Amino acid sequence: MKRQQLIQKIEALGKDVFSIKDLQKLFPEEAHLKISVKRMLDAGVLIQITRSIYTLKRENLDIEKVATQLYYPSYVSFESALSKYGIINQGLYGLTLATTRHSKKITLAGIECEYSQLNPKLFFGYDLINGMYLAQPEKAFLDQIYLMILGKRAGNYSEWYLDSLDRGKLAKYLPSFNLSVQKQVSKMGF
Repeated sequence: MKRQQLIQKIEALGKDVFSIKDLQKLFPEEAHLKISVKRMLDAGVLIQITRSIYTLKRENLDIEKVATQLYYPSYVSFESALSKYGIINQGLYGLTLATTRHSKKITLAGIECEYSQLNPKLFFGYDLINGMYLAQPEKAFLDQIYLMILGKRAGNYSEWYLDSLDRGKLAKYLPSFNLSVQKQVSKMGF
């Protein structure tokens, strides 16, 4: 099969990440699909993300979008979302995401993506923006506090810019979290 034909069919999937199984559905007649994939990897057309998971090589690979598709369900939260919203201003070297699945770390294009498990009842408060799931500022704040209380995150609240948080949304989301989170948020003046 011609390389350009393969690329067009993959792009028609509408997915940034795909597996060998996805390709087998697209090309059921292709007897040597794994060989074709190997050639495209060698030519730099495809990038292997993990075993049997690939993406097309692009100049501007959207790591956040790929990360939320790769380990589903997940959304960008914690430090990454807080930084995006200007609530914290630390330089970040990786991407932090919430998931209902087991916590894990994956490296995508040299960027470490850290997925932290949340209880399914806490899996809300995010939006789909340009193909990426992103926590709302209030939810990212509560997610971060939750993991800090569990001892899975560090941080200094006094350095956070919390004025932009919507107190109404915080009041709506807070009852879903445990009493320790509620007490900590109350101590912070919310």
